[in-house]
Amino acid sequence: MSGVADDLLALIRRAKVYDLGQPYCLYRYHEHTRKLFESVAPGFADSIGLMVSSMHAGTHFDTPIHMSRNLKVLGRDITPYQQDKGYSNLPAELHSIDEVPPLVMRSVLLDVPSYKGLQTLPERYEITAKDLEETERSQSTKISDGDCVLVRTGYSKFFTTDSDAYLHKFAGLGAEAARWLVKRKVRLVGIDNLAAGVPTPFEVHNILLSDNGIFLMKSLYLEELSRDRRLSCVVVVLPLKIKGGEASLVRPIAIA
Repeated sequence: MSGVADDLLALIRRAKVYDLGQPYCLYRYHEHTRKLFESVAPGFADSIGLMVSSMHAGTHFDTPIHMSRNLKVLGRDITPYQQDKGYSNLPAELHSIDEVPPLVMRSVLLDVPSYKGLQTLPERYEITAKDLEETERSQSTKISDGDCVLVRTGYSKFFTTDSDAYLHKFAGLGAEAARWLVKRKVRLVGIDNLAAGVPTPFEVHNILLSDNGIFLMKSLYLEELSRDRRLSCVVVVLPLKIKGGEASLVRPIAIA
């Protein structure tokens, strides 16, 4: 066992770690608080972060119970499990976020803009199954059962610089592309926009989450992986243990 651990540590030392998460912001800063404390502690100031958030703001991880189709998730009626403080007594296949284990997964980056010779996909571009298939083929990266697939659109660069482009003009997966990912038997799909799908984001959610139980991770930062051409990597995701929760804010990393 120690030999395996040593080999793993040696591999990690040779690899580069990529932060796939987008930033969160503080709500008060030193220059704001100096006057507040002037009478009791001259010269003192502080900064504090405040987190009052939906679990779907910024980089986050969705479980199947986040969405339903006709009030069903994986063919089960979800309504009997809804409680005032989240979901409880869920069947094993409909587990809440606190039952998702730490994930360490082989991952393939499908860099669709680079395949098309672009920095960023066109506004509201719908990624097709053909796009994904040809991107995979052009990269010589093979998706295997149970993999994490990261889909790059190029829009993550707008997260902190152009909210209108990020929230309203993004490219994303079409329903056909989502079904293609299902056929590849992936376990987790990650994408660098907030809504995942174009032109109907909820249909992509339903196909991946409600119908097939595939985890979905959104608002990723994939520019460094693309720039370094790290098309195959190990992705590590640690969801928060939110009892009965349908999703979690996360800070995933890639090791390549």
